[in-house]
Amino acid sequence: MSEARPLCERLDWDSRFFGLSIARANVSRVDATCLHAILDWCDTEAIDCVYVLADADDTASARTLEEAGFMAVDVRVTLELDPIPPLSLPAADARAARLDDIPALRDIAAVSHHDSRFYNDGHFDRARCDELYRVWISCRGWADHVEVVEKDGAAIAYLTVHLREPNSAAIGLIAVDPRYKRQGVGGRMLGGALAWIAGQSVRRVTVVTQGRNNQSQGFFQGSGFRPLSRELWYHRWFSRANVER
Repeated sequence: MSEARPLCERLDWDSRFFGLSIARANVSRVDATCLHAILDWCDTEAIDCVYVLADADDTASARTLEEAGFMAVDVRVTLELDPIPPLSLPAADARAARLDDIPALRDIAAVSHHDSRFYNDGHFDRARCDELYRVWISCRGWADHVEVVEKDGAAIAYLTVHLREPNSAAIGLIAVDPRYKRQGVGGRMLGGALAWIAGQSVRRVTVVTQGRNNQSQGFFQGSGFRPLSRELWYHRWFSRANVER
């Protein structure tokens, strides 16, 4: 039997990267008792910011969080493809990423994820958020597979894949160089990624996107993905956090 997750936990990576004490509450529904326990824990641990991912249809939790100063910063939409349909051969310009792609991928990452919750929370410095995605895309071992589309030998788009148990996979970051958008690059890249995923004996794939990113939702639904769930990201900042508002 697996151990129950703690009510809250400090996020070491986020804390080191932003130079703050950041935590997450491991709950999806929050009543008054739960709220007080979260705030007491944050006070004891000297937390600067705590994240909560709440069910989007739970109005009681939303009211409890917002009345306590939590700020809704993102609508998290999860879509699912199950099963993976029969696939044709990947496009000729789609391939697995190589180490020498990293400089190009970092440049794309810095300008491609402005819909994320970090940018929507004005407490985080935008330049630091750009660097966040540069770091993520260049971390070896963070993803099980990175699919790219190339032009003249250089990567112009990327899509990360993360294998999950049992027999499932999740698409993580996806981005296309702004100069090559609306040219079918995303579809060719997704086709290559799905071919790789199918080769891992995986039948179910999920992807998360932002509720305000209608283009991304339309792209995945047009590729056969169907909505699975909607959740709300909340951030709560405490006065000790020395950040710009």
